[in-house]
Amino acid sequence: MVITGVLILPCVVYSQSDPDPRGAFVRSLIVPGWGHHYVNPDDWNRGKAHLGAELAMIAGYFGLRARASNLEDQYLTLANLRAGVDISGRGRPFQLAIGDFNTLQEYNDFQLRSRNWNRLIADDPQNRWNWRDENDRNRYNDLRSDRDRIRNQLPAIIGLMAVNRVVSAVSAFNRARNVATPELLFAPVPNSSGNPGVMATVHFSF
Repeated sequence: MVITGVLILPCVVYSQSDPDPRGAFVRSLIVPGWGHHYVNPDDWNRGKAHLGAELAMIAGYFGLRARASNLEDQYLTLANLRAGVDISGRGRPFQLAIGDFNTLQEYNDFQLRSRNWNRLIADDPQNRWNWRDENDRNRYNDLRSDRDRIRNQLPAIIGLMAVNRVVSAVSAFNRARNVATPELLFAPVPNSSGNPGVMATVHFSF
């Protein structure tokens, strides 16, 4: 047999016994920490940290949503009982008007003086309100402001959850890649002249 040359072709292939870095990445992207457990079930403390952070943020998200809903119920009830108006389903401008003025007439008088005719509210029974006490109106504003502040925090929590998943996925990918081992395989192949030769395929992990 005449060996005319050696052809070496590098490629990224991992042993079947090793964890797949891409599989680890996808797992942690779905559930933070899952990829770390997949790579090494006996040592996935980093994954536990990501999983714990995810659970804490999920609990915080739904806790804040429940708190915001409770505050909304409180100021809706307060407006109904103490101002005599049902604001369920009413738009934000109407809810703000109720918090800024004691009555509908007071609100419309201000808009007329300011020449904001497009902001006038029709003097209909369903639009009329009359706060019994200034403290009730202030309490209404506090409850509504607290509800808005809490709702504004929800997108930030969702963003942190997304970041946690990406960081966990990248970490699991790197850990799986470091575990994988290179392989060196040989297979006889014919060369261009038709004589048999040798090809060496090197499997790198990086």
